[in-house]
Amino acid sequence: MQTSNSLYFGIRMSDQKDMRSFPPVPIVYEQVPAQPQQWEYKVLIVDPREKELLGAEDLNELGNAGWLLVGSVRAGTTFNPFDELGSIGRLRDGERQKIYYYFVRQKQA
Repeated sequence: MQTSNSLYFGIRMSDQKDMRSFPPVPIVYEQVPAQPQQWEYKVLIVDPREKELLGAEDLNELGNAGWLLVGSVRAGTTFNPFDELGSIGRLRDGERQKIYYYFVRQKQA
């Protein structure tokens, strides 16, 4: 069984009849910006007892301004180890209700 490979064993590739020569692969060099991209962040805190949660219109308005919603968290998913009374592991009722919306966009020059 005869196998072909591109290693040089004393026979030039042009002398091998079963080998095809491929054109060289072009190399493209890009100019990389010297400064890393800058980002800015925005956090909206909504208490549903006082204000409605963000709807599609609100999110579309923020999106048109370049903001991207990257996450939202209800504060009840974590707990305050010590509330103002010193009790361990209790959530404050006010903190339990808040919704945090996290946005990011590329910093405007």
